[in-house]
Amino acid sequence: MSTFVLVHGAGSGAWVWYKITPMLEAQGHSVIAPDLPGHGLNSIPIAEVSLDRYVGCVCDILNGQAEPVVLVGHSLGGAVITQVAEYCPDRIRTLVYLAGYLLADGQTMLDITQADTESLLLANAIFADDQLSATFNPEMVKEIGYGDCSEADVALVRSLLAPQAVAPLATPVHTTPENFGRVPRVYIECLRDRTIGLLAQRRMYTALPCKLVIAMDTSHNPYLSAPEALVNHLLALPVALERMLPL
Repeated sequence: MSTFVLVHGAGSGAWVWYKITPMLEAQGHSVIAPDLPGHGLNSIPIAEVSLDRYVGCVCDILNGQAEPVVLVGHSLGGAVITQVAEYCPDRIRTLVYLAGYLLADGQTMLDITQADTESLLLANAIFADDQLSATFNPEMVKEIGYGDCSEADVALVRSLLAPQAVAPLATPVHTTPENFGRVPRVYIECLRDRTIGLLAQRRMYTALPCKLVIAMDTSHNPYLSAPEALVNHLLALPVALERMLPL
């Protein structure tokens, strides 16, 4: 059995995994879904939120596990797991980018978003007066990331989305082939994504090839709109990766 560590995206928290966590556990797997610092129940001031704090939180979890984990990063969580893999590659069995920011050395999430002509993010961002955080136009939440979700899930999201610190988005990752580069990578692309457009997703995993690319015909958040299909993909990874030749 595997341990899945699920890293959420911007403005959200561990709550996003509420559908798939019990599905994975029902198959005998362990699931750890932390609130990153400054998110959910892990409350710290916005000014203290950083990519380093995110990464430290996840590294601490990995270092407490008996065996290497399957590390899943959604959206912003993709940048987090990239840096985590640089610091503790031996603690990770597989990196899974779920419509995640797969950044090259020196890149930031803002670099990707600013070049993404399909994304609705920046056009609908509302920055705080101090410019330290941003939220999104609540009227556009569904269009940005939840277009195929139920109205009940969209209502849940609107009630729980919180301001996102800007600092992590503008912080570059720093990676090497010797550490990050040796951890197997899988990318799950979302074909109807308006948060990270499909072309942007494909540019990222073309620049940093993955052992396996899986396509889901969903918007940005398939853990809400297609949880069964997502879980099936995650459960199939060991067999699928065994069939792949080394990059």
